[in-house]
Amino acid sequence: MRKEAVISKGLRHVHLVQAALLLGFFLLLLLPVLTGYSDYILQVFTHALLLATLALAWNILGASGAISLGHAAFFGVGAYGSALLSHDLGFSPWFTIPLGGFLATTVALIVGFLCLRLRGAYFALATLAFVEIPKVITDNWDGLTRGSLGLVGLPGLPTLRLGSYSLDISGSPVGSYYFVLCYALVLVSVVTLIFRSNLGLALQAIREEEIAAQAVGIQVQRYRILSLLVSGFFTGIGGALYAHLIRYVEPGLVYGLHFSAVPMIFAICGGRFTILGPALAALILYPLDQFIFHPLAPAGHEFLYGAIIILTILFMPAGFWGHLRKGQLVSIKTGSIE
Repeated sequence: MRKEAVISKGLRHVHLVQAALLLGFFLLLLLPVLTGYSDYILQVFTHALLLATLALAWNILGASGAISLGHAAFFGVGAYGSALLSHDLGFSPWFTIPLGGFLATTVALIVGFLCLRLRGAYFALATLAFVEIPKVITDNWDGLTRGSLGLVGLPGLPTLRLGSYSLDISGSPVGSYYFVLCYALVLVSVVTLIFRSNLGLALQAIREEEIAAQAVGIQVQRYRILSLLVSGFFTGIGGALYAHLIRYVEPGLVYGLHFSAVPMIFAICGGRFTILGPALAALILYPLDQFIFHPLAPAGHEFLYGAIIILTILFMPAGFWGHLRKGQLVSIKTGSIE
């Protein structure tokens, strides 16, 4: 009887979490209406969703146990690649955004061959140093990139049309919000497929015990590079979207530590080895920072991230979503919450 009671309690816990996730999803769908179409609130949540996608992309590599501090390189290359192709050559952003992702993948391939044999802090420091290479090139190639002046007046994302219905993405905060929300949902689905595929299982094995993974035939370097390429691609897509949403890029902005550190912080705080954890952390911590801590301490509001990551490492090393999953007393079958 006691065992049945424990199982029943665990099931109620799972159903409660599922209900909370469903409620959160509907709140995101109705956010423009609930906020009275406030431009400021929608812009904050649009950026939060974009950071959520970067955290999800970072976590594809993080699932192997690697810590990268250099994802701003992929973000910046994707942003500048799409910006230059659309601004100088007149290509549609719908064409240049995927190209920005592939350019970022090329950079990720170079990083992979140079750095992936390193482990732990050595790999993290190597990726951090690598950010300076595309940043310096971009900053000094005035004839192509306009140097430190950056690119202004980039083409916005074109209006999406479906029959008589149209969605003005760049000209409307509501349109930008819903577009990034759709992209975030697509990326959650992609990450779910990856984590439940052979690639995901291989990354888990590498993370838990690399030598044992090699012993059973897993090609460690191959899977590490593959995870880095996929992670770099979606980070580059995020950079390209960012460039066309704000319609301006400059080296100090898109190659800044912000776009390397913040996605990593969200992934660690939410749960590095979970699917939803990094995205949930972004949607909670970034609005909390902007709405509460930024008005209270404009010059030092980002101390929130430092405090949160210290507390997470000390008390919830698996992240809050990973900690919640560990607390569940019932096994979660394939197809339910991750």
